Amino acid sequence: MKTREGYYSEQVRNEAFREILPHLSAHQYRVYSIIANYGPISTEEIACELGVYPHTITPRVKELREMELIEFAGIGASATSGRTVSLWRTKTKQLKLF
Repeated sequence: MKTREGYYSEQVRNEAFREILPHLSAHQYRVYSIIANYGPISTEEIACELGVYPHTITPRVKELREMELIEFAGIGASATSGRTVSLWRTKTKQLKLF
């Protein structure tokens, strides 16, 4: 049976994420899940999805960036104010093998 291209690299990526998952707090995990499912997405939109204020999401986004789980995905516009906002997306975790 032929394996599709990218299958094995996706398995390595998924395993790397499973190793990090236990180290995420419940709030970090919820924010990461929203970004994974709806990204690229703004902090304001994440807050709307979770039913919280945006200022409670910003620290979680920073923590996830520092863990290299998410990355900047571009610039968007706020649905409420029309101002420029940063968009976030999940980042493929690269394993250092050597």
